[in-house]
Amino acid sequence: MISHRLRLAVAALALATAHPVAAQAQEPSFRVMSYNIRYDNPEDRPDWRARRGPMARQIASISPDILGVQEALLPMVADLSAGLPDYAHYGVGRDDGDKAGETTTIFYRDARFERLLAETRWCSPTPERPGKAYDAALPRTYTRVVLRDRASGVLLDVRNAHLDHKGAESRRLCARQIRDQAAWPNARLVVLGDFNSLPTDPPHAALTSGENGLRDARAASAVVSGPAGTFNDFSPSAPPTGPIDYVFVDRGFRTARFATLTDTHDGQVISDHFPVVAEIVLRPLN
Repeated sequence: MISHRLRLAVAALALATAHPVAAQAQEPSFRVMSYNIRYDNPEDRPDWRARRGPMARQIASISPDILGVQEALLPMVADLSAGLPDYAHYGVGRDDGDKAGETTTIFYRDARFERLLAETRWCSPTPERPGKAYDAALPRTYTRVVLRDRASGVLLDVRNAHLDHKGAESRRLCARQIRDQAAWPNARLVVLGDFNSLPTDPPHAALTSGENGLRDARAASAVVSGPAGTFNDFSPSAPPTGPIDYVFVDRGFRTARFATLTDTHDGQVISDHFPVVAEIVLRPLN
């Protein structure tokens, strides 16, 4: 059986091969990771106390420049932050806009990026106020940060979402809301998260359709590794279903590599979702 450490080493090495290509072309790259980390449910096996250390080590081994997490209660964010000292983060609870409920927190390397904006929006006709809308079972949010790459000056408008697990109309309208919110001037969009929907479903079309639609990094990547399915229900076996976790990028970007990571620790997966990672090549606006 492949060990957790070896799986991480292989995955990190595979992703790292994109960097020399970007360097030769004088196009800086950045690595984006989306991870539904499963809320702290004491009845889970393994529970959060068993998962938090391996998860922080897994993330550190992959070394993303930007990380979006879903289902992250604030104490869980604090646990990950302690294990990821090179990252700053932003996110608020979906229940009250402060400390209550799950967050869609974004971590980013503060030595690389200057943060220009941070906000949380609710999937509703009143996105500035906490609450649920449409047919959603729960309040749903997306977190937005605008980052300036200190070296290249490239601006990234990053949005991390967790769409509803029951409400199809909520999912469709939230995806449209994310797409329709105007981007920061001269910034390129990066959208990631758990969309609880397949590539054939309306949320995917809402984000990718049209002349200015985003690209699904998995579909656009020249190199793809790992299973298509991302929800594992705490089983190490790759699920037969399609992806529900995504990275979407501006059409001005090139996706050099994409991976779904199936790492285990002591024979157990680290969350009930596999994380996804994309290596994106920066290109300045024309």
